[in-house]
Amino acid sequence: MKQDRTLRTVLQSHWLSWTLLIMAYATYGGFLHHGKTSPLGWAVSGLLAIWGAWAITLGWPRMRQLLLLGFQSDLGYFVMALTIASLAVAAVSQFQRFAYFLMLIAVSLLARVDNLIAGFRDVVAFFWLSALALLGLAISWLPLLLRSATLHGAHL
Repeated sequence: MKQDRTLRTVLQSHWLSWTLLIMAYATYGGFLHHGKTSPLGWAVSGLLAIWGAWAITLGWPRMRQLLLLGFQSDLGYFVMALTIASLAVAAVSQFQRFAYFLMLIAVSLLARVDNLIAGFRDVVAFFWLSALALLGLAISWLPLLLRSATLHGAHL
């Protein structure tokens, strides 16, 4: 039996994970605004969003191979142990930032699973996840732009 992949069916089935992805990145953008992050920080955040989408779509075979190779030698175990220890230190010392990254990873994986269920190819899923993440970051600018427009006398 052929799967129904019309736009209406796909939107009815997967809108929640995509909305969560957008809102998670918008919330992260609010965190960046609150911390008065520099334009370079915003650029790095945008690139990390695109890299994350690449890592779970197009780059997944390479990422999986790298992880599996890491557990096949003593050096690999040592590097994995150091990585986990470093993540534990980051989690304790930068708890809020670490929590945001965990949230972004979780919603990205949820959206990726929904893309797999919808039957999206890896290239389409990559562009879709990247676009949704960047849309979320862009939405986080709306309150700032609206406040700026109101302060300068422009009425919407």
